[in-house]
Formats: sequence, C-alpha cells, structure tokens
Amino acid sequence: MKKIFILLSVVLFSACEDFLEEPVRSKPTLTEIFSSQESVESFVNGAYDGVMENDWWQINFFRQITDMATDDCWAGNTEQSRPDILTIAHFDNVDVGSSYFMNFWNYQFRGITRCNLIIQEMDNVDFDENLKKRFQGEAKFLRAHFYFELVKNFGGVPIITTFDELLKSEIREYVRKPEAEVWALIEQDLTDAIDLLPLKSEYAAGDMGRATKGAAQSYLAKAYLFQEKWQEAADMAALVMASGEYQLEPSFDDVWSVVNPNGVESIFEIQFRSDPTFSIGGVFGVTTGSREDGGWSWCVPSSNLEQAYLAEGDNIRLRNTIIKHGEPVYGDPEVTEFDAGLSRNKSARINRKFYIPTAYRETPYSPRNLPLNHILMRYADLILIYAEASYFAGDEGEAVAKLKMIRDRVSLTTDMSLSGTALRDAIWKERRLELALEQHRLYDLRRQKVNGVPRIASVLGPNGSFVKYNTQVSTDEYELGNLKEKQSKGSTFDVNKHLVWPIPHSEIVLSEGRIEQNPNY
Repeated sequence: MKKIFILLSVVLFSACEDFLEEPVRSKPTLTEIFSSQESVESFVNGAYDGVMENDWWQINFFRQITDMATDDCWAGNTEQSRPDILTIAHFDNVDVGSSYFMNFWNYQFRGITRCNLIIQEMDNVDFDENLKKRFQGEAKFLRAHFYFELVKNFGGVPIITTFDELLKSEIREYVRKPEAEVWALIEQDLTDAIDLLPLKSEYAAGDMGRATKGAAQSYLAKAYLFQEKWQEAADMAALVMASGEYQLEPSFDDVWSVVNPNGVESIFEIQFRSDPTFSIGGVFGVTTGSREDGGWSWCVPSSNLEQAYLAEGDNIRLRNTIIKHGEPVYGDPEVTEFDAGLSRNKSARINRKFYIPTAYRETPYSPRNLPLNHILMRYADLILIYAEASYFAGDEGEAVAKLKMIRDRVSLTTDMSLSGTALRDAIWKERRLELALEQHRLYDLRRQKVNGVPRIASVLGPNGSFVKYNTQVSTDEYELGNLKEKQSKGSTFDVNKHLVWPIPHSEIVLSEGRIEQNPNY
C-alpha cells in the first residue's frame, strides 16, 4: 500500500496548499478536505495539471517524442548524446524502463485519481447545483482525456473509477483491462460530460480553457474515429459543427498566434501565462527552438515534411509550420536570416507554430516561461475527423466538401470529383499538412489502415517511404551534412511491436507480473 499513500499525499496536498501553512497535527479526512465549494474547485483546477504539466519533462516532452517518432520530425539535437530519446524516436531498442514512459503513465493516473476523488466526494458538499454539475462534467471529461492518452499510447490499462476502490485494494492487484473496456469508459465519461458541461460561449472570459460541451463532443468523435465507428464519429462531429460555437480562423496565420489565445478555432486549449518570477508558462517554444536562440533543438521538422508542402504548393501552411536556416522568420520582421545552428540541429529547421516572435518576448527574455497557449483540439481537426468518418461511412460528397473547407482557407484548389481511395488519401494527406508538429501524426499513422495494415508500416521500417527518402532520395544539404543523428531513422520499426509503447517496467514489477507487457517488448 506504500504507493497508494504516496499518491494520496501528492493528490491531496498539491490541490490544497493551505495545509502547508500550519504544522501537521492530524491527517484530515476526505470529508474535512471536501468541505466547501472552494475546496472542490481547487481539486478540479488541480486535475487539469495532469493534462499538461508546466515543467517540460514530466508530460510535455513525451508528447514531443511522439512527433520525433514520425516522418514529420527528427529528434534533432545533435549537440547532446541522448540515447534515451533517440531509441524511442528511432524505434531502436526502445527501453521499457524509460522515465518518459513512466512519468507519462504516472501523471495520467494521478490525474485519474484526482478526478475519481472529485466525482466520489463532491455530492457530499453543499453548494450551487449548477456549478456542481459543471465540476462533475469537467471531472468526467478530464478522466476520459487521461484514459484516452493511456489507451492510444499503451493499449489496455488498469481501470480505476473510484477513490475508495484504490484505497481498498493492493496496487499490485490491478491488471490491464482490454482496450474495448477502456474505450467504453471513455465513451461513457464523455457522454456524461456532454450533458453536464456548458458551451464555450457560456463561459466567462476568466474561465477560458475549461472543458466545454463542444470539447467533450469533439473528443467523443475522435474516440469513435480511433475505434473505426465511422457513422458515430461523423454524427458526433456534425453536432459540433451545427452548434455554431466554432469556426476556422479566416487566416491560418492566427491559429497558433501568441496574441490570439482561445481563438474561434480553439476547442480545447491549455492556458499558459508567462511569469518568470514564479517560473510558470509554456515550454514548447524552448524545447523545439534553435540552440542559437535559447532553445534546445528537439523535435525539428524534417525535409520530408517540407517537401510535402512544396509538392502541394502549400506556401501558407509551410511558412507557418517550418522556419529554415538562413531564411527570414515569417511574422517576425526583426529576424531576416534565421540561425538554426547547423552543427547542433539535424535538419536546420525548427517548428514555427511554437515560435515566439521577438516583439512578444518578455524583457528580459525568459525562454522557459512562454506565453503561448497549447491547442490540443481545434476545429480544423474536428472537420477532418468528420471528413474521414464520412468517407468511410459511405458519404463521399460530405467528405470532399469538408476537405474543400480546409483547403480553401490556404488558397488550395480541391478536385471535387475525388472518390474512392484517392479521396481517402487526400484526407489523410490534409491531416498531415494541416496538423503537422501538433503531436497528432504518430497516432494517425498507427490507426489509419490500408488493406488492414497500419499505414505506419509503409512509412517506417526497412522499406518504409520515409526511410527510403532519407537514405536513397534526399539531397537535403542540412540533413546529409549532419549525420550525428542516423539518416536511417525508423528503419528498425516493427509493425508487430511498435503500434503501442511498452508498459513502464516499474508497473509490471509493482504488480508482480499481473500487468502484462505489450507484445515483443
């Protein structure tokens, strides 16, 4: 039970810092802790921490590693020897004991535990019923989000839905539940949240970033998509579109603009406020930024991704997605010749979406406390979910119409006669071009199938298109000129192994083998 007591302490005291102001005389009961509206709200606010921790390495860096493990990015930083990162990014002897897997797993379950506490104890507190209903919806949404993150990364996981259940059981007694059961819980929690949560337009400005009805509907549509429940996914996405709560930003330039937080396209967005004094703010602009600009050059865009934009004539999204060495930075007139640090960066490119223009940096510039919010779900993603689901549900007319919506914004024409596999491939390509470097690509490649085979098997592996491009086709001077990161990245991908990550080895040891490892790890 030692781990349970540690977890209880972390959950209770991180959400209720007031206890630290007085000497500890006795252990408070749950009834004493959940004693007011303010205490419940404190726990709800604390539950959001598990979605995206402020510190860079607990959760956020793992999300970037998932992009490194695709054709969109290299690991990138060639100045530091980091086999712990490269082995995951290259699918090369992936370490089942990696702290990245362990931390991500633990933070998701810490978030789940907080949500379970809220759901279990909140009814015992007397306060406004409408607010109580909203808090319940937020907890249900967040629990679904945490389980979504777990199932798409690790497959089946233990299911824990009450805090009492955790206290009454030995942690080693838990076993993995089948993926279908995890998805069923996610669906139920999101369905409940839809009925409990307000619309985005019904929130006050100070509550922006909280879960909404539209966010719950959008994640439910995505959960259906992952399970290939095509009609259900299309129907749920259609409800979001019909709500009128969201629209595409008229200009793609504004989607990731630091001066456009919670814009009209944002469905679920993590709030970051730059405050160097208290070391709070975003970190993605640092971990992905140039080492010549206070960054670390991890998760750098590949020339393969750049070529995808060029082949499509997609200049608008290219300039908003990739900054290239020696070129001006789009949207930052003060940088006319960007220095990506050639010897320190595999591709001599960085992610424009997370870049903070010079005019919007704090003075003095504190690069680990950035003001850029992080969008986890936006309307363009939802429209493409609808397009893909409509295609597989047999409604090609709706699929091509929504594909056109996305392409119209960036001044690209759409062949309205597209059908069959050509339409399917066009939708999949559009997801890459629209959502590149936003931490969706790995999961798209793993779930999308051609003749029953996950697409990632045709992109990575010894005969994968990305591997062949890098080793046989590419003439990119920057990538070929910096071989400190292997040009054969992804050649050791195994479709029978790497469709999920390994269960953290510490969890298997703790469960005394009751939690089984994923195949072939």
